[in-house]
Amino acid sequence: MPTQESVLSIVGALNQRYPHACSLSLGRPNPDIYARLDLERYARTYQAFLRTEKHYDNAKIRENLYTYGPSQGMITAHLAKWLANDEGIHAGEKEILVTNGCQEAYNLVLLHELRQPEDCVLIIEPSYFGFTDCVAVLGKSSVKIAIDDLADPAGGVDFTLLPAVIEQYRRQGKQIKLIYINPDFNNPMTYQLSEAEKSALLAVCAQQGVKIIEDGTYSAFYYDGIQPRAIKTRDNAGQVYYIGSFSKTLCPSLRLGYLVISRHGDATFNHLLHIKDHTSLSSSALNQQVVAGFLIEHQYSLENWIRPIRDEYRARRDAMLQVLEQELDAGLLQWHAPAGGFFVYIRLPQEINTAHLLDCAEGYQVTFLPVSYAVRDGRQRAHGIRLAFSYYPPAAIAAGTRKFCQFLNEKLLPQQI
Repeated sequence: MPTQESVLSIVGALNQRYPHACSLSLGRPNPDIYARLDLERYARTYQAFLRTEKHYDNAKIRENLYTYGPSQGMITAHLAKWLANDEGIHAGEKEILVTNGCQEAYNLVLLHELRQPEDCVLIIEPSYFGFTDCVAVLGKSSVKIAIDDLADPAGGVDFTLLPAVIEQYRRQGKQIKLIYINPDFNNPMTYQLSEAEKSALLAVCAQQGVKIIEDGTYSAFYYDGIQPRAIKTRDNAGQVYYIGSFSKTLCPSLRLGYLVISRHGDATFNHLLHIKDHTSLSSSALNQQVVAGFLIEHQYSLENWIRPIRDEYRARRDAMLQVLEQELDAGLLQWHAPAGGFFVYIRLPQEINTAHLLDCAEGYQVTFLPVSYAVRDGRQRAHGIRLAFSYYPPAAIAAGTRKFCQFLNEKLLPQQI
């Protein structure tokens, strides 16, 4: 299967080769969001905060913003207020690290927890290839289990099956220290764990002495019902590392994320800080002031900001689903309306590969992501496609989805007849 680099290079090369193609391959935020941002105003808001609340003069403000900042980050108090308001996650300043996107947060946890050769992380596949390949790049070990192997008769996830898996690997000399999960609007599978499933996962991991890396990247983008509760909100023993970023809610180029480690203890915090000291050193103070100013202006809640964005994404999701229902045979394919996130997952009767991707881009001017790219266990077969609906307006999403369906009906599905 392609590595992380080759996945991005394949998609990037396709976008360059077919610049007018409709790219349903990457989960990019709606670019109209950026036009609403006033980064300079947010910076001024934060500087005003430093003057009035911290009593900094201009020289002190310049020193605060233009030199190397603390490795932990300088806006953890602001993040703590926001996390408590919007996520229900309560953490002190020594329980939050500001990171360079989610990717650095993954690296910090992996380097902290996986210290011995036998230590490994359990990954439920198909999974976000960005995390899986972080493990490989760091030279750490992972073990894989297919999401289908955890399915219960009702179509949910049965985490009571995990202890047998963990014990099987322990007999092989592997020590599972972590499990990675993107529980709300999963990338690429789009599932959302129920409240009962989240509690079951936490209980099983507590019993087995396994910690959880919870990736909350898409949790703010819920389209049906109410905002899901993070597993971290149930964590009273420091089992969960909660990771998120502002790439989807504000803009990716900020490269600002966060790692919440509440109740893991001072030793964990100090070691994570030591790792960051010797890797990235710190996160950009200039970008941190933008995020802090934004949070101050919005009274430490993203809800009013995100609500109209969610409405737009919901319309884009519905435009894609409407075309799928009109154009595809539900007897041959399986899909459902995702309750949130940026993607629709379509299960196919056979595996789809790079040749199919190239054929669709060349002949139909549409790109997509084969879910097989998100599988690193060569024994597994992932027969599916991930379609992203976040980037284009509804009319363009509908037109691109229609061309994609034409490709399936003309090139792929006839092989099943």
